[in-house]
Amino acid sequence: MVPSVLCAGGIVLDRHLRLLAAARPGTSNPARASTSPGGVARNVAENLALLGVPVRLCSRVGDDDAGRELLTQLAVRGVGSKAVRVVGGVSTASYVAVLDPAGDLVLGVAAMDVLDGITPEDLLGAWPRPGEWLFLDCNLPAPVLAAALRRAASDGTPVAVDAVSTPKVTRLAGGLAGTAVLFCNFDEARALLAELALSPDGGPPALADRLLGAGARAVVLTLGPDGAVVADGDGPPRTVPGIPARVVDVTGAGDALVATTLSHLVTGGSLDEAVRAGVREASLTVAVPESVRGKGPGPGVQGPGTPGR
Repeated sequence: MVPSVLCAGGIVLDRHLRLLAAARPGTSNPARASTSPGGVARNVAENLALLGVPVRLCSRVGDDDAGRELLTQLAVRGVGSKAVRVVGGVSTASYVAVLDPAGDLVLGVAAMDVLDGITPEDLLGAWPRPGEWLFLDCNLPAPVLAAALRRAASDGTPVAVDAVSTPKVTRLAGGLAGTAVLFCNFDEARALLAELALSPDGGPPALADRLLGAGARAVVLTLGPDGAVVADGDGPPRTVPGIPARVVDVTGAGDALVATTLSHLVTGGSLDEAVRAGVREASLTVAVPESVRGKGPGPGVQGPGTPGR
């Protein structure tokens, strides 16, 4: 039986605005619009479900049409949502991504007040069963992250954490003890190290090593099209090279990398093998307009719809 994962963090309605020409500040810019389910924890949960990994989600949505649609979509994908609370008086979280004509992010705008109401009690009440992994994204309030890592450090629950963004990764200022694997990019690594009063200087391998020293047992430092650096204290950090891709929309590529990596780790795969599979799936995800790519073959096969990832 495949071990399951509890994902906790953002469930969001994504709106993508793809510019038809280079951005011109201070005036109206023609664009094409699309809408899709999003949020780091939600995207990771959906990717895991498509990979055949049993998964539950802990989050909050507003009592509105967007929230109801997101919950319906989770049910269709087979993601457990009993720990997603429906809250009146607030809007479901939303994220607007403005993309340039090549599909790269120009500006991201997040309205996620509803997620600030998630409490340690919400997460501890849905706590993973023995053998179940926990995935946290830094959309969670700092006290929730701190409480979860303390509990995991005491009971041995394996925890993966995603930085989400440069401002939000600083919510890990309480330390990384209890983190089995931290996912972040170069800028997020620098921001977190500065918050922890550690040097943010140096290249990706040096930053990854420093995050190990801050308490993470493993670090996956992503480098966009250049792949990722993997560090776990078993020798020096290693580079997993990127895979050339035709970029349509970068939204969700990092979440696909995380989910595919986790799908290998929960079934006992090595970290290096898992990240190689994750990088492959990220390269496929940027080539489609959706934040989550189509159905894949299941855990232990390498990744959705591809012989790798």
